[in-house]
Order: sequence, then C-alpha cells, then structure tokens
Amino acid sequence: MLLFMIYSRIYALFHSIDEKKVLFLSESHAVLDGNLKAVYDALSGEYEKKVYVKADRRQKGNFSKIDLWKDCTTAGYIMLDDFFGLTSAMRLRKGQELVQLWHGSGAFKKFGFSRINTGDRIKNVNTGYRKYTKAAVTSEAARPCFAEAFDIPADRVQAVGSPRTDMFFDEKKIYEARNRVYDSYPELKDKKIILIAPTYRGRKVEDACYDFERLGLERIIESLDDSYHIVTKWHPALYNNIRIGKCKLPDLTSENLKNRITDVSAYGDINDVLTISDILVTDYSSVIFDYFLLDRPVIYFIYDKDEYSRSRGLYFDFKDYIYGETASDSDELLAAIKAENMHNELRKNFNEKFLKACDGNSTSRVVKWVFEGDRKQ
Repeated sequence: MLLFMIYSRIYALFHSIDEKKVLFLSESHAVLDGNLKAVYDALSGEYEKKVYVKADRRQKGNFSKIDLWKDCTTAGYIMLDDFFGLTSAMRLRKGQELVQLWHGSGAFKKFGFSRINTGDRIKNVNTGYRKYTKAAVTSEAARPCFAEAFDIPADRVQAVGSPRTDMFFDEKKIYEARNRVYDSYPELKDKKIILIAPTYRGRKVEDACYDFERLGLERIIESLDDSYHIVTKWHPALYNNIRIGKCKLPDLTSENLKNRITDVSAYGDINDVLTISDILVTDYSSVIFDYFLLDRPVIYFIYDKDEYSRSRGLYFDFKDYIYGETASDSDELLAAIKAENMHNELRKNFNEKFLKACDGNSTSRVVKWVFEGDRKQ
C-alpha cells in the first residue's frame, strides 16, 4: 500500500485525470459480472473501459499491478461492486469519482462501520469506505443503512436501483440467462431446481465457514423424486475457503448424491442461476432481494437466527425480510420444500421497503446519475 501511495503521488504530478477513462474493479469475482457488467455494457464507445478483477483478494490478480496503479491515479471514474483493498490507500484527485454499486440489493446484514457496535465487536473498519463519492442502493429505506456502513453523508447515497436486476424485467434476457446456465450444466435442464445459496458464517471473509451438515442434503435427496435436482452456489468468500481447504464440504460423492447435486459456485453471476431455480433456500443473504423479482418460493434456513442477529446485526427486524417459509432444522426444511408456499400477503410490503427502485430501468438511471450528473469537486 505504501508503495502505491508513493507511486501514485509521483505519477499524478505528470499525468492529468482522463474524464473518459472508467475502471471496473472487483476482488470477489473472477470475471466481470453483476452490476459492474451491466454498467460496462451500457456505456457508449466514447469511454475507455478497463477491467481489473480477481476472485479472491488474497490472491494475485491476472493483471499488471503497475497498470492498475497508473489507471487508479488517472481514471475519471472508478466503479466498484464491493470493498476493494487499494481504495484504503487511494487519495482521490479533484474530479475523480469513486462509485460503489455494491453486489447485492436491499439492506440486510450489517457491514462496514455499521458493525462497530454489534456483538462481533469489529473495531478496525477499512477507511476506504469513506472515500466513496457515490453509492447506489435499491430503496429509500436502504439509504441511511449504506450511509452508516460507509460512514459517508446520506446525499452521496441514492436510491437509483441495482443494474443487475434489470434482466428480471426482460423475458428475452431471462431466456438467454437460462440457456447460459444449461450450456454450462446440461444435467440441470428439465429438472425442478432447488437452489441452496446461504451466506457465510465468520467475523471476516477470510474466516468464512458454514455448518453444511445441518442442511441434511442426503436426506432431502432421498425424500424427493428424481424430478428434483439440488444446486449449490456458495458465497464467494465461502467458496474461496472451500477451494483452499480452509472449509470442508461434506462428502457428496455417494451414488445417492453425485447425480442429483450440482455445485455451480464456479459459475459467474448468481442471477443467471436464479432464473433456472424453482425454489431458493437461503438465510441472511441479499440473494432474497433479486430472487423476489422472479416471484417464486423462498425458504429461509435460519438455524442460528438469534445468535446471528446478535453477533452480526441486521439493519431491520428479521420479520421485515420474510416473504417465504422459515426452517430451523432439516425436518422443517424438507417440509417447506414440499409445501412450496408463496406467502403473497408479505410480498407487497417487502417490495415497497427494499426494492422500490428496481423496475427494469436501474442501469439507465445509474449511468445518468454517475456520468451525466455533477462531478465531485
């Protein structure tokens, strides 16, 4: 970080800001996807667009560090979808915009500066959050949550929507997304898909873990007919720890399981996977917000609700997030899968509170707000 700070300050003496250069940065995705890709695709050819992404912030990126330093020093716009480590050492120059699009909708579990007073007793929050000049959220109710998390003035946070959700309002894009998944995983076609996509447990992403045994995957498979297929999509932080052996999955290679469970964690955008899913099983993950837009059953598998709410902290009462069945053990989970209840009476309030700005036009609003609005002085 110190080397970057020195290099950037010297480089800035001889190179001005390029208002037509846009960087897209991520340390949690191996490819450009989600909100970043939606904005990337929407920008006209007059902009020079440069991408620096890697799947895990602990790993070396497949790009030149010096090129990244140069571009961070001279780009007019720097677009993020999560925390990016280099921003903590970055000194924004006059006219630069550091824009946080975030990787999920709504406002669920606390993060950033919001976690200082939670049971996790987080003390050291990265100051890079405070440098955001703009942050996009999906509703007015989410604005104060993100302003607190980033420790920035509320007027920098605007309910302009989540670009990645626009696809759910376009039948052609849904069809294309489904086919992309089927091309990668042909065994999923013509199956009834139960998507299991919980968030991780742990104080930091580096400590990400999950109690997989609680799901009772083998029992669920044995209790459902062959038309059902389980798909798992682990949180990127959890998947990274699985890959390096820090977190161990249960053995899913038995004859009963291997042909009826498919892990798609290596697949890029989870929203593609949502389009093929008939039932979502999750917990405190922001995936509930995007999945809501498909109008399909969701099950909250919350075996540790009280402990999680106390230690991690939620922005609102947990009941405000519920628009489906809840389960606290594998028996209740299996019953909820079989029931497939929609709970339509809960859906209207959920939409009003968390997704009001998601209407199929989020990308155009974000582009106008960021690239056609007033620039930071």
